[in-house]
This record gives sequence, C-alpha cells and structure tokens, in this order.
Amino acid sequence: MESHPLSAANLLRSLLRERARWRILVLGISFVAAVLGIFAPYAQKHFADNLLSGKSATSWIWAAFSLTLGAQALFQISVWLASREALVSQKALGDEAYGRILAGPGGLTGRGPAGAAVSLFAVDVPGAAAILDQAMVMASSMIFPVVLAPLALHYFFAIPWWACGSVLFTLGLFNYLLARRQSRFFYNFKELAAERTGLVSEWVSNIRTLRILSWIEAAERRIFRLRRRETKNRKAMVTNGQLMNSVATSATFALNVLAVLLLLRMRGPGAEPTPGELLSLLWILGVFLAKPLRQLPWTFVITLDSLSSVRRLEAALAIPVERPRVRQPNFAPAPGLSLEVRGLSLDSGGRPLLKGIDISVPNGALVAIVGEVGSGKSLLLQSLIGATGAEFESFAFLGQAATGPLDPRVRAGFAFVPQEGFIMSASLRENVAFRYLRGPEKNAVDARALRSLEAAEFHLSAERVNDGLDTEIGERGVNLSGGQRQRIALARAHFADAPLLLLDDPLSAVDVDTEKKLIHGLLNGAWKDRARLLVTHRMAVLPLCEEVIFLENGLVAARGTYDDLLKTSAPFRDFVRREVSAPILEAAPLGEGPHAGNP
Repeated sequence: MESHPLSAANLLRSLLRERARWRILVLGISFVAAVLGIFAPYAQKHFADNLLSGKSATSWIWAAFSLTLGAQALFQISVWLASREALVSQKALGDEAYGRILAGPGGLTGRGPAGAAVSLFAVDVPGAAAILDQAMVMASSMIFPVVLAPLALHYFFAIPWWACGSVLFTLGLFNYLLARRQSRFFYNFKELAAERTGLVSEWVSNIRTLRILSWIEAAERRIFRLRRRETKNRKAMVTNGQLMNSVATSATFALNVLAVLLLLRMRGPGAEPTPGELLSLLWILGVFLAKPLRQLPWTFVITLDSLSSVRRLEAALAIPVERPRVRQPNFAPAPGLSLEVRGLSLDSGGRPLLKGIDISVPNGALVAIVGEVGSGKSLLLQSLIGATGAEFESFAFLGQAATGPLDPRVRAGFAFVPQEGFIMSASLRENVAFRYLRGPEKNAVDARALRSLEAAEFHLSAERVNDGLDTEIGERGVNLSGGQRQRIALARAHFADAPLLLLDDPLSAVDVDTEKKLIHGLLNGAWKDRARLLVTHRMAVLPLCEEVIFLENGLVAARGTYDDLLKTSAPFRDFVRREVSAPILEAAPLGEGPHAGNP
C-alpha cells in the first residue's frame, strides 16, 4: 500500500495519491458494478420475450437476478472501501493540522480566533476527506452508468447514442450550474459558522469582563447579526437544493418518454418493439439511471464543497510555523548550570524585539528579569519555552546541549507558571495534577495535590471550594479570582516537581500578605534548591535573587545583584523608584549582600 506525505501546496493531489492502489481499486469495483447493472436489463429483455413466445426463460431470469445482485454487492463493497479510505485520509489531515499546532508558534493558531482553528478540525478536515468517501463513490456510481447507458441503448435498441447522450450532457450542465451555486452557499455556511464559533468562544471566555464593562449587549448584537446572515444564507441554500431535487426527479420521466418515442419512430409501423425491449428500455432509463440522475446535482455539490474545504485547509496549512532555531546545537556548556542560553534574538516583521540576550541560571539559584512594560520580559520567557520563533546561538539544559526549547528533554524538565494562570474545565485535583484522572488514580494523587495547594497558599478551608479537591472549576477559571488562578498555577508547578521553574510574574494578582508568604514559603522556601527564573514587577523579591537582569527595549541594560545594580545603574534605580515606595528601597541598604533585607 502506497503512502505519501500530505503537502499544503497541493493538498488535493496528496489526498488522491495517498494509498493510490486502494483508490483505483474503489473505482475499478464501481466500474464492474455499473457493467453488471447495465447487462441486467439485457437479460430481462430475453426473459420477457422468451416467456411470451413459450421458450424456456429460467436461465435468463437467473442471469438478471445474479447480475443485479452482483452489481449491488460490488457497489456496497466500493462504498465500504471508500469510507475506510476517507477515515485514513481524515486521520492524516487531522494529524497534519494538529502537528502544525504542536510544531511551534504561528501556524493555525497564529492568526484569527481559536474558534476558527476549531472549525477547521470540525468542518474542513471531514469535508476534505469527503472527496474520497462521498464524492469518489457518488461520482463513480453516477459517471459510469451515465456513460454506459447511451452505449447500451445504441447496441441493444439501435437508438443513436448521441440522442440520449446529448440530453444527459445538457442535464448535467444545468445541474452543474445549480451545484456551483449551492457550493457557494455551503462555503459561506462554513465561513460564517467558523466566524460565529470564534465569536461565541471569545464571548464565553470573557463574559465576566464583558458584564463588568457593560459590553454584553454589544457582543450579543454582533453574534446575532452574524446569525441573521447565516439564516439568510441557509434559506437560499435550501431553496436552491429543492430546485436541484425537482430537476433531478423530473429528468428520469422525461428520458423515459424521449427514449420510447425515439424507439417507436425508428421502428416505424409494423415493427413495434417487443414487450421485452420495452421492459429493458424502461429498466435502463427508469431504474438503472434513476439513482445516478438523482445523485447528479449532489455529486457536483459534494465535490465542489469538498474542494472548498481542501482550499481552506491548504491556506491554513500554508501559514508558516515559527519554530525556534539553535545555530550551535553541539557546543560545550558550562558546568553547574540548569539553563544556559547564549545569543537569544527575536525579530517580528523585520523589527528586532529581543537582541543578543545571554542567560545563565545556576543550579538552585533564583534569577529575576525586570524592566518597564514592553521591555520584552514576558516575550523572553515565552521564547525560552518555545512559544516564539526565537533564534539562539546556543541552548543548554541541565548541563547538556539541546536542540532548543522544543527538545523533548527540555519540555519534560521545566515547569512554567504564566501570568494568567491557565485553568482547564475540570476538578481542582485535575488542575493541580494537570491530567484527567479516573477511578483509583484520584485517590493516588490527593496527598501530593493537597501539599502543593498548601505550599501555594491555597487553603481549601478558606477558599470557595465546597467540594474540596472534587470541586469542578469552570472553563478558564471563570468562577475564580485572578489570585486563585495564579495560586493554582503555582500549586501545579510545585506538583510537577521539575528541576527548572520558569515563572512569568506569578505574584501579580495576589495581595501583599499572600505575596510575603509565597516568597518565603514557596519561592525561597520549598523551591530554594531549584533553579528559578522569575519575571516580576514585585520588587520585594529582588533582594533574595542571586542575579537581577534589567531589560530595556529587548536588550540587557544591566545585570547583577539587586544591591550592585542600585549602586551602579542609574536607569535601574529610576525604574525601582517608579515601581516601589521608599520603605521597600530601604529594605536592601547599599553595600549589603543579595540576601540582606526583608522583602
């Protein structure tokens, strides 16, 4: 069996080439089914004529029965095989699209709302695969009979093949034009549905903020306007579909009348067709061609609609993925470092965002990254976890060179706490363990989950969690405060027990008292022996850091201990004065070590 990688440049060709032998087999079986079907009325003709003339007709009726049964059996086999092939291609398409999401930033999730990407998986992946399980089977079961019928009428009854053929061609052209119109309605339906899915997803995710800002009605009006456009498009689609059905239904009757008139005219008086010939003629036109003619418009529609899904997927898969790059993957890292990054740079549209940044985090050290809003702090941390297309001179993790932040060894070795703590729609237990748990698995993690929550100052007795670890948390934590989401994210990092912690301003939403407890009990307590890289706006933690990296416009403007920077860097002193009050500045008197003073 052949298998070819799917190509975004020509997705249709890739779909058809994949497992080509099986696809050709489906067409071959459909052709044989059509041939058997066209010979069944020939056997019926001889059966009727022999029966009326008193001759033996048993063999002919058995021949007609066998040919009809064989045609139906082969057709069902072709349907089953095509469905199997469609599932194979659907999986390949889904894997390709999903792989693009996992491959790095950008790609499918880099443009437009998340709902649009969901629509690609829900609508366009099965829609593109329909070119195999629906369009291919319907087309073969329609095209072969439509081609064979005029030839059979010519050889069985001497009716000119072009007479029936021209009628079928005209009918096909008219149905094609209707189908093109219908496919445009289908395409609009998919576009509008994808847009609505994105809007509704955005609305649900931000409903609390929208309610606070009194934007609920404005958001709803936008969704309703889009819904009205969908309804208008659907009405036009149904009307056009009914017209297609009417034309297809009437075609069989018109062909029957036309063929009988042609046969009578050609034979002339005294040479009327036999009952067997009339039976065979009406069987070919009224039975053999009935289903293909009813399928004719919808075959065009499904094929065109499937091609539109292929085009949408091609466009989506063609969006470039911005993978991180390491120029020197095999350098010799320095000993004693959990993370060593050299020459980290990031451009966007030709504009440099991060420029030549070096970071070293010793084992068990706390390193802070600070700077004004927009200086590149969070962008730097996102680059270190592989969420941007940053370029590195070299990248080492736990004393070994790595191929970059997406290296599986690196991905499995750090815990990340984002500023907006990620919460999934699951129980509190599952949010801490960060996996879905069933049956005995739940009890197995309870003790660890409770310890992690306590370490993150999330005490079940003081929080709004009536069912303890079984408390169900809504999607994205809509029923939690920002501080609760951050503390659950900190508990998750504690539960992960990773050697390197990447923390993106994880204390920004907690109050001052909780901040002090987290700094002493977790950040500089339970995690004291872990390597920690912390982006923060909270100056209270800086005196505890072995190194503070001060960023300005994507560049390292200064680095050193908190006390050294206060003495040597005027921009850093100005930054601290703007961020904190005088009493906190006095917490680390000049000339004392990094662990002096109380945050």
